[in-house]
Amino acid sequence: MTRFFFDLHSDSLSTWDDDGRDCRGADEILRHALSLLNDLPEAEAAGASPAVVSVHDDSGHVVLTATVKPRSQPSLKWMQERLCGGAIIVPPQLTSTAASS
Repeated sequence: MTRFFFDLHSDSLSTWDDDGRDCRGADEILRHALSLLNDLPEAEAAGASPAVVSVHDDSGHVVLTATVKPRSQPSLKWMQERLCGGAIIVPPQLTSTAASS
């Protein structure tokens, strides 16, 4: 497994993830990023600025940026397929049956 770091930023909140989290792949990365956005306090979620989770690997390469604006669905920006700590991270929208086997 590869360790990823989930930095969260919103109106008055900036949380830098110094510990990271081991993730098996893109689906697990996405679930954790979205759970961070969903767990924002209501005051933060309703702020004027979007809330952003930036996910990077232990080399500092960003693999996902998840942004949510008040009363909107999250916007996801995956970086291209990337080799991270020996594992290839394939964003869900790029996953095919051949890539997932």
